[in-house]
Amino acid sequence: MEQFVLRDAVPGDMETLRDLFRRSALSNDADRPHLLAHPDALDLSELPVTQGRTRAALAQGRVVGFATWASAAGSMEIEDLFVDPQWMRQGAGRMLVTDLIERARAAGLRRIEVTANEQALGFYARLGFVAGADAQTRFGPAPRMSLALSP
Repeated sequence: MEQFVLRDAVPGDMETLRDLFRRSALSNDADRPHLLAHPDALDLSELPVTQGRTRAALAQGRVVGFATWASAAGSMEIEDLFVDPQWMRQGAGRMLVTDLIERARAAGLRRIEVTANEQALGFYARLGFVAGADAQTRFGPAPRMSLALSP
């Protein structure tokens, strides 16, 4: 039996998603000073949830991770991937990204892209993503990674 169950997030999950997002984002030592200096960066929009673009990972009946995405021009962009710090490195993130890969393939998309932080490079590389040129973000340059999907 799988440790995690995936489902679409629903508006009733928003309080949990916002709390998880904040705790997960602030658990990254490199990002914490920027986020605390700009607390609006810790706001999580309900729009991806209401649009059906958020998957939630549940363990023991509660949401412990989530991923949001957007699709355009034949590709998928992973916008958010956050896991409760107590559940990190136990497979929830991998399961969420694998789910997005399967969804992208089923939709006939050719590529998945993500702007990763330095701490996530190894995670995405293990899933087959390749680093490309940096993207400019609000807090400076960040690595862009992509995964080509076979037709």
